Amino acid sequence: MKKTAILFAGQGSQYIKMGQDFYDEFDYIKDIYKTANSILGYSIEDLCFKENDLINQTIYTQPCVLVTSIAIYTALVKELNINPNVMCGFSLGEYSALYASKTFDFETIIKLIKHRAEFMQDATQQTKGKMAAIIGMQQEKLASLCSSISDDNEFVKIANYNCPGQYVVGGTSKAVENLCEIALQNGARRAIALNVSGAFHTSLMSCAADKMYAIIKDTKYSQPEVPVVMNCNAQYLKFENVPELMKKQIESSVYFEDSIRLMLNDGIETFIEIGPGSVLTGLVKKIDSSKKLISINTLDDLKSLI
Repeated sequence: MKKTAILFAGQGSQYIKMGQDFYDEFDYIKDIYKTANSILGYSIEDLCFKENDLINQTIYTQPCVLVTSIAIYTALVKELNINPNVMCGFSLGEYSALYASKTFDFETIIKLIKHRAEFMQDATQQTKGKMAAIIGMQQEKLASLCSSISDDNEFVKIANYNCPGQYVVGGTSKAVENLCEIALQNGARRAIALNVSGAFHTSLMSCAADKMYAIIKDTKYSQPEVPVVMNCNAQYLKFENVPELMKKQIESSVYFEDSIRLMLNDGIETFIEIGPGSVLTGLVKKIDSSKKLISINTLDDLKSLI
């Protein structure tokens, strides 16, 4: 049987009505939302299914995407009885992977994402960083440009290593703006400022990372039942390193391309993306177009596999 990897969507993929068709179809999905609501203190259904602007605020986005992804994954397991060989999530999506691998139970992962969202929202308000997508530039050249314009007061770094020629930089506002101008002058096809509230996966998130570490080191967790590839080092999660790696994933770069290449080297033939959107399967296609790619974003996507 071909080896399968599950990929969980990250922040930025959210949209109104995401997951609603699963919610309407399965009573066990409604139970997931009910439990999440009792922990979070607000209605995920209202944020995900009704028109509103709150869904794009970090403090709400993260729980909404997590609950949606877990709901879709639960339906996949129950309806198809799938047994993946490995899991990986993009940034926020890593929390879905940690739940699906049974590293954390459902109530714990909801409590943790509530803290993460609050801490990261606070960090964005304190630091006022920026992020931008840089398209069509070699990794080494982009890294060199970042270094050349960073100093003790302003900095920019590659925050997301998505796929060849597609990277996201983050840092202080002035440095990111300067990097975009210089990248275009040095051959980048596009430099696009992202509509995010701060510089995620940079040292501007260190205060949030420290707060999360303090909580996670005192939180019960288990040996993963399915291997999980972690964002911050593109290596398999080791049980004893859970708190340190979950701290690091907030303030360190996302090595998505390296994570995919690790799984490819280990024989993964099929990648299934879970959650809103289909960004991750698009990135995998640019890394290796020969593999089977499946995106489960809607109930119809799931039914097409049954």
